[in-house]
Amino acid sequence: MRAIRRLYFFAVTFISAEVILWGIISLLRTTLAANLILPGAETLAQSLALILVGVPIFLLHWGWAQRAARSDGEEHAAMLRAVFLYGILLATLIPVVQNLLALINRSFITLAGLESYRALFGGSQSWLDNLIALFFNLAAAAYFYRVTQFDWLTLLDVENYRDARRLYRYLWVLYGLLMLVIGAQQVIRFLFYVPTAILGASGRETFLNGLALILVGAPIWFWVWQVCQRALEEPRETGSLLRMGVLYILSLVGVVTVLSSAGAVMDVLLLLALGQGWSFAELLSQLGGPVSIGAPLGVVWAYYGTWLRHDINRQESPGRRAGLKRFYFYTLSLIGLVASFTGLALLLSLIVDALVSSSTLWGETLRERLSAALATLLIGLPLWVLAWRPMQAESLSKDESSEHARRSLVRRAYLYLVIFATVLGGMASAIGLFYNLLYALFGEAGENFTRDVLNALQLVVLFTVFLAYHWFVLRRDSGHKAEALAALQQQFPVLIFEQAGSGFASLMQASIKQVAPHVPLAALPLEDGLPDGAEEAQAVVLPSTLAFNPPEALRLWLKEYGGHKIIVPVETPRWYWPGGFPRNGVAAAAQMVRQLSEGQEVRVSAGTSTIQVVAYVFAVLFGIQLLFGVFAFGISLVVSW
Repeated sequence: MRAIRRLYFFAVTFISAEVILWGIISLLRTTLAANLILPGAETLAQSLALILVGVPIFLLHWGWAQRAARSDGEEHAAMLRAVFLYGILLATLIPVVQNLLALINRSFITLAGLESYRALFGGSQSWLDNLIALFFNLAAAAYFYRVTQFDWLTLLDVENYRDARRLYRYLWVLYGLLMLVIGAQQVIRFLFYVPTAILGASGRETFLNGLALILVGAPIWFWVWQVCQRALEEPRETGSLLRMGVLYILSLVGVVTVLSSAGAVMDVLLLLALGQGWSFAELLSQLGGPVSIGAPLGVVWAYYGTWLRHDINRQESPGRRAGLKRFYFYTLSLIGLVASFTGLALLLSLIVDALVSSSTLWGETLRERLSAALATLLIGLPLWVLAWRPMQAESLSKDESSEHARRSLVRRAYLYLVIFATVLGGMASAIGLFYNLLYALFGEAGENFTRDVLNALQLVVLFTVFLAYHWFVLRRDSGHKAEALAALQQQFPVLIFEQAGSGFASLMQASIKQVAPHVPLAALPLEDGLPDGAEEAQAVVLPSTLAFNPPEALRLWLKEYGGHKIIVPVETPRWYWPGGFPRNGVAAAAQMVRQLSEGQEVRVSAGTSTIQVVAYVFAVLFGIQLLFGVFAFGISLVVSW
């Protein structure tokens, strides 16, 4: 309930602060731009309405937030307060940067003798417009920065502020890098205009716009990135999932863009080799687009890919290091596989059209189709081979790591995703094939019947081949996994203690056999005494009643026992287990036995429900959609503020 109230107050405070700020800016821009003592009635009414409504609402809600922070430590250290403060800093400092960028961009355009509207930023604004927005946003940012710094000095628990600040810093890294990359793209693109446009005005604004972006974006990116790098000296920053996520995103965006650009360049070169009649200037123009995009993002890929490998190698756990590497390689493998399939499908479709077409074979369209198919295949196939082969080699090796590789969640997800996609694609292609055949059987065959049938057939064959290969890999993994897990479980004897007649041992044995059927189990009622050789058990399982009040002999034995000890909560009068029920405890203990017997890291969990799995899937899908939305929003910030 407090969290909902907190969300309400901070959301209204944020919105009302922005309403006041831009109401003042709008009022002054209109007044000073026209050299008026008072603006027009419409502008005056709009601006004053924003200010008069926004000020009391802001004071009321921000006043509550400040009073609550002074009187309540939980409110002061709340995550929503930290997110609000760093969010309002972003909302005020980004306009400062954008208006500074507009001033620089427009100045470059004017000094070059071009019309100001050619500026990519603020082409329709004046220097006064930019200075007004810059001043008031900077003043608001200074106030909230002081509040933030005061909180840092007075808070005892700054973990929430640390998390919010980390996100704030990396958003600035992405923002500065986005400006730097777009600026470099504009400058490189202009270089391909040089042979035909250097003597005229056309195209020069591209270079100047890009130069302004570089001059503003490069210092922001460099400074904030250095701050993030220095923060790695703090223990809590080293294992940050946010940092790892940013490195993955930048590396993968870089590699995808570079490969797409390389494919576009290869397409142009293949078209030229196949007889496309371009002049040298036209060839440069065709190459300019993909090269200008691929070159700066190639640098991003190389730089952040290096840091990604560095951070992965710094992980203390070998299993975690291997898992992070697998995620990167399987992502690249999936990209390469999709590109390879697409290239093959395009090439086979072209061959089908060539076989059934009675018209002139060679021409503009077929040349473009052939070059596109070959370029896609020549980019996708090497990528898939280079990423997939080390993962296969790891899973087929004879050492212990191969078993971890085969049963890794990333590998299983990759294989099932490919199988799922190929099954659906094969179904759709088969439906199209049977539709055309049945339609013809009913006497209604179209004039492109043969071509449509062969194209549907080649897609069915392609999907079937890809499905068969990955299904074979999955089945081989499962076969190796079953044998290896059985061998591991057989070497992990477990001893279950119980009080005679409690039924605990039988319940525990049944639960363990469901998840680890090859684990040797022995049940021991304490009334029978401790048998010889009990210490050879790799793990012991005992109910909480025995763990907290063991007989003297058991207490002394447990004190000397060096294996794993698993305590299962059972119902006891006046003893309470938060969230724990006896049957859930038995299931969780059985999972622990399985994990220990297979050499895995023990994860204390009672399992994951189907609803949770579905929620995780939708969360991932939403995260991907959100990622593209943030990327598009970032581009819009840079090019149209």
